[in-house]
Amino acid sequence: MSSKGEAERVSRELLARVVGGAYPPGVRLPAETELATQLGCGRSTIREALTRLSSMGVVASRRGSGAHVLDWRKEGTPALLPLYLMQTAGSGQARPVIEELLGMRRLLAREAVRLAVRHASEEALHDVRKMFEATLGVDDPVAHVALELEVFRGLVIASAMWPAVWLANSFWGPVRDLHQVFAPVAGGPPPDYAQAMKRVLDLVEARKEAEAMRHVDHYLERVDRGLLAKLDGATSPSEPKKRVRRAPTSARRP
Repeated sequence: MSSKGEAERVSRELLARVVGGAYPPGVRLPAETELATQLGCGRSTIREALTRLSSMGVVASRRGSGAHVLDWRKEGTPALLPLYLMQTAGSGQARPVIEELLGMRRLLAREAVRLAVRHASEEALHDVRKMFEATLGVDDPVAHVALELEVFRGLVIASAMWPAVWLANSFWGPVRDLHQVFAPVAGGPPPDYAQAMKRVLDLVEARKEAEAMRHVDHYLERVDRGLLAKLDGATSPSEPKKRVRRAPTSARRP
């Protein structure tokens, strides 16, 4: 396994311990040497994993006193999302979180459209149109969602509202990671992707703000319903079936 993959493995294991309560908020983590022994890796891997968790708002290192666990529920950053969903996938907590994340994605998409309608130049929108055309014919699920996300990011950048771009930048990485997790389940672009997204860009270029926002919202809502249905289908076989308790023989009706 590569050093990057090893650090990711260790990050997931440490996060599982934090989320599972083995390392509650405020506790000091074991020393690097002890963690390295427990997790079967080197100290440099532990340090890299702790750096990752620090960027996610999970731990904080203090000189001379080691790493302490933060209240990750309050201090967590968007970078925590992919690992958190992986940890909660089998607990029944992931479904409502995914629903809310998809809703936030629709909000971001609407905001990208609004900014572009109001502020983007014709030249900048032409560049976004070329980005969209580059997504056509790409059937690989992971590759397609990455390119589609770049189209929406391109709309924000086209607006030249740089504070909005800077705020959005903190979400693009985690959202891209989440898309890559869900993409294999979704199985590629929706059948009406090309038509729907072309319509979005047409409305943006026509400066029809309300109609463009409404159209992208309806399109993504439809996509999200299909994705959730596929996720339910993918997880239901592994869920334990409920046992039906039969009434005692004497209590059964003749």
